[in-house]
Amino acid sequence: MVSASKIGFLLTGVVLIMYLLGDRLPVGIQLLDVLEFRTYDMRMRSQGTRIPAGDVTIAAIDEKSLAAIGRWPWSRRTQAELIDKLDALGAQVIALDIFFPESENSELLAQIGRLEAEQGATDKSSPYEAIKRALATDATLARAIANSGKVILSMVLLSEEEASERPTAEAARTLDQVKDQAIRAILDSGDGSLKFYMPRSFGVLANLPEIQTGAKYVGHINSDPDSDGTVRRMSLVMRHKGHFFPSADVQAVRAYLGVDDLILHTTYYGITGLAIGSRIIKTDELGRALIHYHGPEKTIPTISVSDIYAGTVDPALIKDKIVIVGTTAKGIGDVAVTPYGTVFPGVEIRANTIQNLIDNDFINRPGWAVLIDAFVMLVVGLFLSWLLPKIGMWQGAALVLAFLAIYTLTAVILFRAPWLNSLWLNIVYPSVLILLLFVSSTIAKYVSAETGKRQIKTAFQHYVPTAVVNEITDNIDRLRLGGDKRELTVLFSDIRGFTSVSQSLAPEDLVRLLNIYLTQMTEKVFDHDGLLDKYIGDAIMAVYGAPIHREDHAVLACRTALDMLDALDGLQATWKAEGLPILDIGIGINTGPMVVGNMGSENRFDYTVIGDAVNLGSRIEGLNKTYGTRILISEFTYEQVRGEFPHVREIDITRVRGRTEAVTIYELMRAAEYSSMEWVAEYQEAYKLVRKNEQSQALLIFQYLDETVNDPVSKYYMQSCRAALG
Repeated sequence: MVSASKIGFLLTGVVLIMYLLGDRLPVGIQLLDVLEFRTYDMRMRSQGTRIPAGDVTIAAIDEKSLAAIGRWPWSRRTQAELIDKLDALGAQVIALDIFFPESENSELLAQIGRLEAEQGATDKSSPYEAIKRALATDATLARAIANSGKVILSMVLLSEEEASERPTAEAARTLDQVKDQAIRAILDSGDGSLKFYMPRSFGVLANLPEIQTGAKYVGHINSDPDSDGTVRRMSLVMRHKGHFFPSADVQAVRAYLGVDDLILHTTYYGITGLAIGSRIIKTDELGRALIHYHGPEKTIPTISVSDIYAGTVDPALIKDKIVIVGTTAKGIGDVAVTPYGTVFPGVEIRANTIQNLIDNDFINRPGWAVLIDAFVMLVVGLFLSWLLPKIGMWQGAALVLAFLAIYTLTAVILFRAPWLNSLWLNIVYPSVLILLLFVSSTIAKYVSAETGKRQIKTAFQHYVPTAVVNEITDNIDRLRLGGDKRELTVLFSDIRGFTSVSQSLAPEDLVRLLNIYLTQMTEKVFDHDGLLDKYIGDAIMAVYGAPIHREDHAVLACRTALDMLDALDGLQATWKAEGLPILDIGIGINTGPMVVGNMGSENRFDYTVIGDAVNLGSRIEGLNKTYGTRILISEFTYEQVRGEFPHVREIDITRVRGRTEAVTIYELMRAAEYSSMEWVAEYQEAYKLVRKNEQSQALLIFQYLDETVNDPVSKYYMQSCRAALG
């Protein structure tokens, strides 16, 4: 299974590639970019309202103006009068966010011309001369613009679809009309070919030549919304037919600052900046700059055109200002989506841009910001990919939240930092990467844990009861695999005389007999939460207190032994009825320190126990043959179960093979094997006599118990006393 760290490294790479590909990805995957735009908008709004420097005033054609002057569009004579008034009030630059591509009264004038031709009237004798003068509003506007000498007009660079609707000859004529407005000075640090990519335009839509001739400058008013339709940046320079045209806003600032020539800075990959006098405006490679909005609508000083006509406007709002004239009335439709709303007046977007140009105060998104974003994602991605799999889920969640909070706070602070010109760092991609790493790490750890549980369940289900398996998998932290020294209890059981039995039965009968026996005995081990360590031929080895620790492990082992003998009684009855050999068993139990864990090679191992205490348990089981007993326990087990079982008697103090120290052994007795247990007191008296070397008195008691109770231990001591007495 792939590790959580490797998954994290892979996710880091994928997110980095998605980020670097950006808008070259399929539209459906650009959702992250749209989310980033939303965080950009929130950062923009979080700055609050910034008081503009006051170089720009909006002359708004608002609802009040429409009510006072009439519905839009107004006569060009009225607009000419507005220019005259602004000129008289001392406006330094008048930027018209209004377009004049066609003659206002061309059809009426054409009809009058046809009437004059039919009547043979000349200009001087025409009865329509006064009407013609009244309809000649284009000329009136052209004179007002020319007389002012400070009007900035607009043009539009056309898309392929828009240009296809216009005659080719007209497109060529229009280009000739505006190409003198193109930037002449280009400072290139590349190879000088200027063959870098820029969006292509297919035509120019300009003003009427007679109106445009008198303008100070002309610039494009093309907007460049992002993929979600929001205007966050403005194209300061656009290319058409090899010419670089500045925006009308750039031209307005150029006129305001008295700059004769603009200088375009380029390199091999695109535009790097635009110099307006001493100001070098940094742009992206497409000549765009991120608008640093001052605030919501009407943050830029705004006056109603109706107040200008009425003479009630404060002259200080116009004198020596750039006055941009445009519509703000919602019904006219010149609105756009911005970070501050969905119906933001287009003229105020331009006003913000103009003020940004004057202050050189655009949002900063240099080319190296992409490298910072990528570096942050790489470092954070690699670090979290390494660390998250090593810590717990809640620790990981706290770490991830800390990373998100610190990075987001840093990005917001940098966005609001004037010393960095409001640096824009990407928030969404690093945040998504951090969250993906946490989620993937959590899922990987969960899958790994579940896989581990299944493996443990598979490993233990044949050795421990289902309840213990479930407890192990539910409390996996309690299972320490590998070497672990603990105090445990081990149980050994062995069939008496199995060799002779096996020789008397056919192989298939022997296997069936043994399987029935082992099944019954194993169930008793499981009934008391024992671990079936292994089958050793016909012998059974079981461990108590592992893999799940149990304080009463010695008691459980003793209860298992008693239940095994009870189950054996039933089996013996069945075998007798079937004419099969009757099997009997001996059981040895010892408690002590043992090493428990996975033992074996790297490729194959068993969960088992080893140690001197284990060997002692095996040796004690073998002593059953000596004393004729069925269940023997060591003194160490006896200390653990003292008082738990009513019938336990001391058998001997003996040295077993492999140990130098003597060990006291006890028999765990079943009352069902005797008609009464009162004789045990006599046995204990006789045993004490033996310990005192008073064999002659002990012999009489043991002989009596052998004859009356048929006690095998009494028989053993009876023979031992006789041998000692000679």
